[in-house]
Amino acid sequence: CLAKNYDAVIALVKEIILEPRWDATEFDLLKQSTLSRLQRQQANPNSIAANQFAKIMYGEDHILSNNNMGTSASVKAITIDDLKAYYDANISPSVTKFHIVGDITSAKVKSSLASLNDTWKVKDVNIPQVMAAQKPKASKVYFYDVPNAKQSVLRFGTPSLSATDTDYYAAQVMNYRLGGGSFASQLTQQLREGKGYTYGVGSRFSGGATNGTFVISSGVRSNVTYEASSLVKGILENYSAEYNENDLDVSKGYMIKSNARAFETMGSKLGMLNNISNYNYPDNYAKLREQSVKDMTVEDIKALANKYLNPDKMIYLVVGDAKTQL
Repeated sequence: CLAKNYDAVIALVKEIILEPRWDATEFDLLKQSTLSRLQRQQANPNSIAANQFAKIMYGEDHILSNNNMGTSASVKAITIDDLKAYYDANISPSVTKFHIVGDITSAKVKSSLASLNDTWKVKDVNIPQVMAAQKPKASKVYFYDVPNAKQSVLRFGTPSLSATDTDYYAAQVMNYRLGGGSFASQLTQQLREGKGYTYGVGSRFSGGATNGTFVISSGVRSNVTYEASSLVKGILENYSAEYNENDLDVSKGYMIKSNARAFETMGSKLGMLNNISNYNYPDNYAKLREQSVKDMTVEDIKALANKYLNPDKMIYLVVGDAKTQL
């Protein structure tokens, strides 16, 4: 919000928290828009790949195997009374964090929230523990048939590092030349620039407080599904052995320069607060990360690649035309 409107906005925040409106018309519109999005997903190969990959990685009974938007049946079954009951049981200051960035003092923020401290009822909220997915003991290929698809969606990966793991940021540095660095990455250079198989391909480590994943994703021409998949596997197999000083210099140059600009905006500062409060990062974690990049060696990167990139223990999911590609 505009700095001059801060007090008015906080007053609205208090009203939203303490006196939710429960508008039936808005609720019906939200349900309908969610059902429409679910219907569109059923015809979108990228959405199919994301949903199926989650089921394979986590297993049918794991909460993270489910689409966050639910299913058509579950959305239709939800009532506004269900929302009220969830709100009453789970929305509490005991599990809430306020992150505020701007031309404002800590004392001002605390005083603006004082009345909320006095009026917002504290409840005991039970947040279920999310179990990390089990890594596959051997690779396996899964194929989801989309008849007559002109493109195949590739999604290869494995459960990996959580955001709280000590190797989490180092693995992202290692991944830069593999698939995290766009046109500076081997995946883009070989699959897009070298072979023309795809317009876009990338790899990334993404993690939360208790679980994480490593995923390579791309959409490729249907008639090169096997060739693209085989090339990705080959790049993974050779990445550690072929990694050299030039790769490290390019990675360091990008990571250090981007870090210098990474916290200039209000939104990026808010992201920093999120990381500090959600993952218990030290207040100076950005500086510590910068120094860790400067200290990295080729041997460090090779060790990380050998530890976290194992193409023989991954999930290989292809969404495409089974008649011609399976």
